[in-house]
Amino acid sequence: MLYKTISEEEYNKLLTFQKECPSLTFQNNGYEYIDNDKLNKKDILVIKEISLILKKAIPEFVKFNNFKISKTGEITLRFQYNWDKSFTGVGYLELQELKML
Repeated sequence: MLYKTISEEEYNKLLTFQKECPSLTFQNNGYEYIDNDKLNKKDILVIKEISLILKKAIPEFVKFNNFKISKTGEITLRFQYNWDKSFTGVGYLELQELKML
């Protein structure tokens, strides 16, 4: 998967979203997903903003699924992206991997 780095401002926004919207952090097992019926209006707006940031960074981005905390404590993004023209699958990136150095 190819991706571009994001600005410090975008990185900080994603950190803030993860902290301020705890319902978007989900420790999924396999094919589990957040129950969209339990999301509030703020969560839905934040998902739209997250999606705009990720669309700029990941050319094949399709949909944000959730934040996840890795075994090492890192904030990880879980999302759908086009692996190729015929298949959309799940991708994971540690948030810090997107940050500009």
